[in-house]
Amino acid sequence: MSGLSALDVLSGLDAARGDASLHASPSIVSSFCAEVRDVVLLSSSSRGGSSMFAELLRGCPGTLHFRGEINAFLHQAGLAWPRNGASSDSLDASHAAGASALLDLPLALDVGAPMGHWLAPVGPVSPERFAGALAWRLAAQWPGLNPTIAEVRRWVDEALPFEASTGGLEGFHLRFLAAARRAHPRVNPWYYDLGPERVQAAFPELSPPAGPPSESVLEEPPFITIQPWRLADAEALARSPLIIKTPSNAYRLPFWRALFPNARVRVLHLVRNAAAAVNGLIDGWRFRGFHAHDMRGRGGLSIRGYSDVVPGGERWWKYDLPPGWEAMTAAPLEQVCAFQWRSAHRSILSFLEETDTPVLRLRFEDLVGERREASLEALADWLSLGAVGRSELLRRRVPPVMATARPRARRWYERAELLGPVLEDRETQELMQALGYALDPETWT
Repeated sequence: MSGLSALDVLSGLDAARGDASLHASPSIVSSFCAEVRDVVLLSSSSRGGSSMFAELLRGCPGTLHFRGEINAFLHQAGLAWPRNGASSDSLDASHAAGASALLDLPLALDVGAPMGHWLAPVGPVSPERFAGALAWRLAAQWPGLNPTIAEVRRWVDEALPFEASTGGLEGFHLRFLAAARRAHPRVNPWYYDLGPERVQAAFPELSPPAGPPSESVLEEPPFITIQPWRLADAEALARSPLIIKTPSNAYRLPFWRALFPNARVRVLHLVRNAAAAVNGLIDGWRFRGFHAHDMRGRGGLSIRGYSDVVPGGERWWKYDLPPGWEAMTAAPLEQVCAFQWRSAHRSILSFLEETDTPVLRLRFEDLVGERREASLEALADWLSLGAVGRSELLRRRVPPVMATARPRARRWYERAELLGPVLEDRETQELMQALGYALDPETWT
């Protein structure tokens, strides 16, 4: 085990992945895509609130999840742009032919749910197995790093006492990344979804970086932090909904439906008003993360308000890559972001119109506002969560996830003048109305 790299883990050494063996030792599901019986595609635009909403659902009993977004697995299988044979992030049913042979094992080694307790040197969760999951994640976050399982296990052992004294996943990861950084200095904690105040305190010698984390990107920053995880067995896949969240999946809905031939597939459509979502996209394009698509050799980018002010802005397209992106490479940033918002929801609506896929549409504003309880009650009924799952869903409060700034109502007002033309655009307003929003800006939170 100690001589293996994280890429060996990618190749299927399940002994290095997950910690479910300490709980009834389920075997890894070999025909994962065929075994899944219930799929819920959490579909939204980027910066539509899906990260926070997915985290809310992640801790809800009776649901299954992947540890993070699935883009890294698509890269591994050759199904991510530009290797997917499409001109964008789009995948259709034809891409699913043969894809299960490439995705079955990686997805089976990642699907499950958080465990209710943390690591201990001797106890409910094996640090050895958790080290395997961390090794895979480091390989996806820092291509070419490929730490051995034994190396990562030493970093876990070093971080555990710190976690025990301070409590919490974030404290563990700060200490873990400090150990990883001593061995591999290019590991930079600023690229993780960690509180900036804590990162600054733990790494005072580091300044927030500019530009992408590396020459190639498999997992988009901010990188996720992972926790001990109970892998799903065939019984869990048969009885529990698998919730898949990745905003660029707005262009892959036919693919996911075809990939799971024996599953009931539903769409949980999360919407957010254009003003808030486009404003969030602008923030993200100017943030130190969210690098998604390398435009070297494809004419580059000259997006005003981004390429001229952000290091690497002439090279890296951020967030999802909709069909027709080629016409936006020299547009102002606010127009690019409005284009991304419109494209995602149009694609979702088009899929729903063309298929008989069951859908539940929820407004992000309701989930964080006065209608929160009613919205979550409707969701619990739709997912058939049962009494325990319903109670936990209503009880849970999650902090901001993947946030670029402290959340507050109507933050978009600060850019009202810049956003005005794209919010008054006929196509934007028609889509807002189709999603159930009034056109009165005073109602947009």
